Amino acid sequence: MPQKGEAYIWFAGQHGFIVNIAGKVIYFDVILNDFTGKDGISRRTYPPPFCPEEIQRVDYVLCSHNHGDHLNLQTLLPLAKVNPKTSFVVPAPHRKILLEAGIDENRILSARAGEDINLNSGLTLISVSAVHTRYVQDEGEKDENGDYTALGFILKGDGLSLYHAGDTWVTPGLVSALKKHAPLDLAMLPINGTDWERTAENCIGNVSYLDAAKLARAVPIDLVIPSHYDMMANNSESPAKFADAMYRLCPEKRFHISALGERFIYRK
Repeated sequence: MPQKGEAYIWFAGQHGFIVNIAGKVIYFDVILNDFTGKDGISRRTYPPPFCPEEIQRVDYVLCSHNHGDHLNLQTLLPLAKVNPKTSFVVPAPHRKILLEAGIDENRILSARAGEDINLNSGLTLISVSAVHTRYVQDEGEKDENGDYTALGFILKGDGLSLYHAGDTWVTPGLVSALKKHAPLDLAMLPINGTDWERTAENCIGNVSYLDAAKLARAVPIDLVIPSHYDMMANNSESPAKFADAMYRLCPEKRFHISALGERFIYRK
């Protein structure tokens, strides 16, 4: 079990991370199902590291937004069945997706930007808006109730502060929001970027490796783990480019490139 000021972190592929902190196991955007195209061929470049039915324990499952590589009922429903005490945290507009799928309402926590959710063991989850579908705008997409449909999560407790960005662009508003919660000990940032070809195929992009490094430079972050670069062949990037950008722009900042399934131990 991690000690105070320590977290165990496993990379589950794409933007998925498993974090053990303060004795609680938390899943961030972990996807354990296959993705097949119209031809029936898997779009994944590697199989899931394990099946959702095999999960031994998970206290909280966090889904940053309603895209299939972040929130997928093929992962969530079998996971919920074999782990009846697991709670699910989703942006408020997506609560109905889990309800309609049969997950009990008492197990679903609705996340809203600017609101804190108190988890067990002294952990606090802070939601920040993500700008994912509105490129080059400093305002995320909202539903009819004014709730953001895409979020990033800051997890604070046990002497640590961890940020999982979800899918987002870097905007002045995001930088300002993160500075309010700084310093951050660790940040998990997507680096897959975008291009015209993927946009034409309705593949929404993300922070590029260069902007991720610039975000690390702009905000007090101790260590960055890049992600969202490996699972889909048409939506990938080389983490070596991120490493090069970090060396050039902020060589004083730490980063770690994870292997699939690797356990990384962060100590403050």
